[in-house]
Amino acid sequence: MASDIEAIIFDFGGVMVDFSQMGSLQEQEARLGLQPGSLAEILWRSPDWRLAEVGAITDEEFWRRTGPRLGFHTPEAIHDFVQALFRDAKTDLRMADLARRLRGRYRTGLLSNASDILPRLLRERYGLDGLFDVEVISALVGLAKPDPAIYRLALERLGTRPEATTFVDDYEPNVKAAAELGIRAIHFVGYEALIPVLQRQGVVLPFDIDSVDGNLGS
Repeated sequence: MASDIEAIIFDFGGVMVDFSQMGSLQEQEARLGLQPGSLAEILWRSPDWRLAEVGAITDEEFWRRTGPRLGFHTPEAIHDFVQALFRDAKTDLRMADLARRLRGRYRTGLLSNASDILPRLLRERYGLDGLFDVEVISALVGLAKPDPAIYRLALERLGTRPEATTFVDDYEPNVKAAAELGIRAIHFVGYEALIPVLQRQGVVLPFDIDSVDGNLGS
């Protein structure tokens, strides 16, 4: 049966790149004397992050403001902290391979809430540059999920309709917002769980799903 899916949109953090094994996050919390789980709240639930993710301030400015709150008062100290913090973040090679092989059969997109540094990270750190037909990065468009406007922008750039578009994200409010627009939204909990959901949606997988070995890479 032919699929009526025309485009597939992927989130970045938590989908294309795995942050779940970031022991470095726990290490930094212990180093700073913070309660487990609190560092992510301080960093990515802060007013300054809200500004950075819509491009109101740069990534550099975000860390310039945030560093001193954590006890880092020089550019060098902040840089070292950031490098240590993201040490364990790895590209999910199976997800990257999935997106790469689906491209051509379907239009593919990346839709991410991220600061203005993400394009460089896609290219230099995660090897994901050029993998998608369309990249919609919140800081570069002045909109952030779950604002319906950013989903509409992604659909417009992809040239597809909501009902003909699959969207994969690990954050439930983002999934819910997409679904409310009629997009076929999937809550991502891992590669193994994603594959059968895509198949149920009628997505044609152009390869043997058991042939890609290994999960995480640098």
